[in-house]
Amino acid sequence: MDLLISAATHRSGSTLVQRIFNRRKETLIWGEQYGILTQFQRMHQLLKEYSTNHCQQRENYFRDGENPNHWIACMVPELDYVDHAVEESVKTLFATLYAQHKEGHDIIGFKEVRYGKEELTLFRICYPETPILLLVRNPLDVWKSMLGAGLGNNVVPFAKKWQTNASYYLDLAKQDPAVYLVRYEDIVLKQPGATLTIAKLGKLSEEEIDSVIAKKIWSTPRTPTTADEHAIIQTCGSTMKAYGYM
Repeated sequence: MDLLISAATHRSGSTLVQRIFNRRKETLIWGEQYGILTQFQRMHQLLKEYSTNHCQQRENYFRDGENPNHWIACMVPELDYVDHAVEESVKTLFATLYAQHKEGHDIIGFKEVRYGKEELTLFRICYPETPILLLVRNPLDVWKSMLGAGLGNNVVPFAKKWQTNASYYLDLAKQDPAVYLVRYEDIVLKQPGATLTIAKLGKLSEEEIDSVIAKKIWSTPRTPTTADEHAIIQTCGSTMKAYGYM
């Protein structure tokens, strides 16, 4: 796995970024897979709970020479084995899933719009050195786009998700040298910092990047209610300021 593009929410420009990277013929960035790492993270948590909460069953059984006359209904291996099993499962999944069209591509990755702290932490454990491109967009504009795309059902969960993920992205970008945080607005406005980051990660020229940005495929903005805008600002205001959106 050579690259992960992770957007704070839907309608943040991840498809545009995916298209930009795929402008280079030797790069193949696949699309979303319904946030599958969330299921692996949940599986990891369940196994850890059993491994920890029922550790006495395991210890009694093996201490007593694998005596079957012990209660062992919830016996799970030690945490090191649980961790390793989940990590290897994730790596095997992606290696097998993205084997198609591997030939001829030296950068292979995917983009996702459903990942927060737990999923990105698991990804980083599995791939310690893989670059992660984090993408954020002004939540007011995201909500307009979500409404137009039929995804804007309830503003409150959306605002909470944006706030949680966008604030975490700020922290993660400071801590991890292989994490790159970019604003959608800076990409479409061709700001030097964003352009240089994408050019570096994708081995692209500015001209190649511009040729994709110039082609708008699907735009779906719809004006939100004043109440929705107020709810977003109330929940996300401090983080919006940190990103320069206010």
